[in-house]
Amino acid sequence: MERLKTLLRNFPVFVGAVALALVCIILTFFSASKWLAVVELLILAAVLVLVFVFFDVFNARKQKLLSQISSNLDFMGSGASNDFPLPVAVCKTDGEIIWYNNLFEEKVIGSNPSGYSELTEVFNNVGMDSILNSAGDGVVIDCDDKHFSVYSHRAKKENEDVSVLYFVDTTKYRKIADEYVKTRPAIAIMTIDNMSEIQQDYRESDCAAIRNGIEKLAEMWIKDYSCFISKVSDSKFYIVAEKQDLDDMISRRFDLLDAVREYTYDGKYVGVTLSIGVGCGATLPDCETNAKLALDMALGRGGDQAVIKMRDKYEFFGGVSKSVESTTKVKSRTVAAAFTELIQGCDNVFVMGHRFPDFDAMGAAIGVVKIAQSLDKNAYIVTNKEQSMAKPLIETAEKEGFDGIFISLDEAGAKITQSKKNLLVVVDTHITGFVEDTALLEKAGMVVVIDHHRKAVDYIKNSVIFFHDPSASSASEMVAELSEYIPTVTQLGSFAADALMAGIMLDTKNFILRVGSKTFEAAAYLKTQGAETVRVKKFFANDIENYHIRNRIISGARKYHNCAIALNDEPSSEIRAISAQAADELLNISGVDASFVIFKMDNVICVSARSYGAVNVQVIMEYLGGGGHQTMAAAQIKDSDIETVTADVMRSIDRYIKK
Repeated sequence: MERLKTLLRNFPVFVGAVALALVCIILTFFSASKWLAVVELLILAAVLVLVFVFFDVFNARKQKLLSQISSNLDFMGSGASNDFPLPVAVCKTDGEIIWYNNLFEEKVIGSNPSGYSELTEVFNNVGMDSILNSAGDGVVIDCDDKHFSVYSHRAKKENEDVSVLYFVDTTKYRKIADEYVKTRPAIAIMTIDNMSEIQQDYRESDCAAIRNGIEKLAEMWIKDYSCFISKVSDSKFYIVAEKQDLDDMISRRFDLLDAVREYTYDGKYVGVTLSIGVGCGATLPDCETNAKLALDMALGRGGDQAVIKMRDKYEFFGGVSKSVESTTKVKSRTVAAAFTELIQGCDNVFVMGHRFPDFDAMGAAIGVVKIAQSLDKNAYIVTNKEQSMAKPLIETAEKEGFDGIFISLDEAGAKITQSKKNLLVVVDTHITGFVEDTALLEKAGMVVVIDHHRKAVDYIKNSVIFFHDPSASSASEMVAELSEYIPTVTQLGSFAADALMAGIMLDTKNFILRVGSKTFEAAAYLKTQGAETVRVKKFFANDIENYHIRNRIISGARKYHNCAIALNDEPSSEIRAISAQAADELLNISGVDASFVIFKMDNVICVSARSYGAVNVQVIMEYLGGGGHQTMAAAQIKDSDIETVTADVMRSIDRYIKK
């Protein structure tokens, strides 16, 4: 059967002739003479026997020849083997080279043939096993400035297993492939972040001169590249470049950002920054689409940075400046109007923050509940009260008659399936994996996101409203601002105002960090709604035992570069809140620009990071898989221990300083 398949594959014409002869024999048998048909059949059988015998002899001779080539390697000492058109080498199973032809000496090992006795000495970029087992598709290896595809087969020499290696020079094709990759297109979109704010301080003629100055900086920056720049508006530019130019820009870490940040006009520092979104793709439309997404990511992270999007991967450069605060409230007013319409069109409103919600997440959630209640809608806060970092706020809420609004994750899952007209509001986070319950996020019919953290890659993409402002101090500030533009919210009530004020005070460190004019406006509005700072301050009070634990954490801190690193290995039900407070306190030490407190919670190693802005702790935490804000960030590492994470934090600090 195997022979028949081989004949059919290699000799289809012969097989067809045999089939035709069989048909003729059958016709002869029925229409002419049966004896004649028998004679024809005997002749055909004899022919087939001869063919199969010839086929067997041919295969035997071929196998014998191959066996002589592979097993009896003495032929390689002859002139014919040295004239073989490919470099050939023979080596033992341990990688020792025992023979090679002239082309191997000439093209592979070059001018130092006596210096090599092992494969690993010739090819140090590929493991020996990969080379010796490179049959089939072969293996690609590099040798100096040349590239080879290596194919091998096993043989025997004097009862010893050896490998015969054949080398195909692919240097020319690799160069063509590299040249193709280097010349792939890339599109960069650059925009001036804060030109509208600068226009308030300069005359129009001065603003035009500032724009021209920035444009000259950009033109000088790209003059050494084979690309071009086009101005599409007063503050936006398009750059079309090649991949090799992009690689050089990356090696320079987009130093145009530094040049623009340090730009002066008329001898004065302007404070202008630039955001760059770079997109790569198979086609120019793909590049433009990715460039727009990258620019949106850069602006969502506060601007003054370059973001590169290749397929589903983002790469970030810069981001050392604080977010530029928008002085206009037009966006808040339009979002408030759309938010009101969404609430009016649904049956239930569910509010959810991040895991282990703090005062900002809980305060913003309570504010959203008051907005929904003012529109006569049922509203619930989905949270695990035992894991909340804002337990004093929850306990006070239950005393103030808000106990019915807090529901568990299971209760929320049951309620949200009873009606299709549900609205889920996510506050104080925009990252899919950070929410209190990802299953609830998937079940929700409509999603609204309200967050102030710098934009991350894994953001919630299916939201109807994505209200994101990295210049805001807190999510509570954003909710307070929204409530001002919703006519039905005539009175928040003292407790809701206190809750929102607590969120602002937590994230601003009592109005010290990330405080803008709109922060004080929101605080003033909450004050008119009945907020009292003395009551709010009591939410943050600790008992004596937690106070002692916090002091022990601080006393055990050590300094690394300009950062303080402390470990918290003391058991406590409020270990997360205590660690965050310790991180805040460490910033009061002279010479400390950032603090990191590492602790273990539920078999997960957590890192709480704080700074006053000189160090971007968000970037450092992103190296560990976390995120947050420039001055407040965190990370959670599974399947690790405190010592390993401490070393990872130190390496991340080194990486940040190096960049």
